[in-house]
Amino acid sequence: KSVVHVARLVLKDFRNYTDETVELGPGINLVLGRNAQGKTNLLEAVYLLSGLGSPRPGESNLIRHGSDRATVHAEVVKRDRTVRVDLELRAGRGSKSAINGSPASARLLRELGCSVFFGPDELGLVKGSPEGRRRFLDDLVLKLRPAREAVRREWERALRQRNALLRSGPRSQGPDFDGNLEVWDDMFCAAAAALTVARLEALAALVPYAEKRYEELAGGGRLVLRYDSSWLDEQQGQLALLEPEAVEAAALADRLRSRLGELRAREIERGLSLAGPQRDDLRIELPASRDPGAPMLDARQFASQGDQRTAALALKLGEHEVVGDAIGDSPIMLLDDVYSELDPSRREWLTSAVRGGGQILISTTERLDQASLSSARILQVEAGSVASQ
Repeated sequence: KSVVHVARLVLKDFRNYTDETVELGPGINLVLGRNAQGKTNLLEAVYLLSGLGSPRPGESNLIRHGSDRATVHAEVVKRDRTVRVDLELRAGRGSKSAINGSPASARLLRELGCSVFFGPDELGLVKGSPEGRRRFLDDLVLKLRPAREAVRREWERALRQRNALLRSGPRSQGPDFDGNLEVWDDMFCAAAAALTVARLEALAALVPYAEKRYEELAGGGRLVLRYDSSWLDEQQGQLALLEPEAVEAAALADRLRSRLGELRAREIERGLSLAGPQRDDLRIELPASRDPGAPMLDARQFASQGDQRTAALALKLGEHEVVGDAIGDSPIMLLDDVYSELDPSRREWLTSAVRGGGQILISTTERLDQASLSSARILQVEAGSVASQ
């Protein structure tokens, strides 16, 4: 695999950075500093270059207080070629991006390179709401196959239009309403089936990587991932993870159309689509105990916080590996304040696991005393200012 890395980063009015230039190494970069100095903001800026938005909530705060825009400029090295990436974030007006001075879409940014972010909030990937897990799956779909952006966009459009029609239902039921709803049912089911196939393929690719990483990180035990859906037949979901090529979008569309027929009255009453990818989930299961043959339980409800964190980290490490193998480029790994939650042996394991896997940024409040980090580039962050050591 080739190594894509950010060689230089220039931040202007981004979060707490006024005007800062940062030189990064192609391997491990240790980002040191006390809390609330800008370490996470630095990692976030690198992630934004992937065209997938911020990995953190609160994108409206990306612009430094008192400014009307923020810019992120970067020199990205890919296969011995240096590319200039420019992002402009404008208050209330969205964002613009360019590659070598030419306007670039989010898809082009994703094709240039991608990043995997893991921070304290990633515990929500296991214990949080289904929305976060759906986003994880959908982002993985785009990282594996950037061209599938159109699939999600078409589904979102169909969902919005169908929901708008359902909200008007109590006022406009009649032949026209029924006919329009059937049209949007067909469009929604086709788009939903295409998105679900993409999610199932991405999940099937991830499973062996995440399972392996969990077993290594936890020192044994199993991690089981399932696609949880109220409309998808459970056998279809399980088959998809074993044989993704056996799943047909047309069969899924028929299954969803049948389910929508059962829910018609309730949907009109509530003005909302009650089945489809927008209500699906990624089910993460861990064993109830260390005993062989122990039953698998929903990690969101029954696992300890330590086991939940281990599962979330295994998912992210699995994501890093499966994307790297699929696209032929090692994604940039962004580990935000992860080491403080790990014991010394797991710190060593994590460093060896990611070492040699491309560019890595590790933020921490303390210098990590590990021989495997002796060659790391050290960046000291204080109050939005970065100094190399």
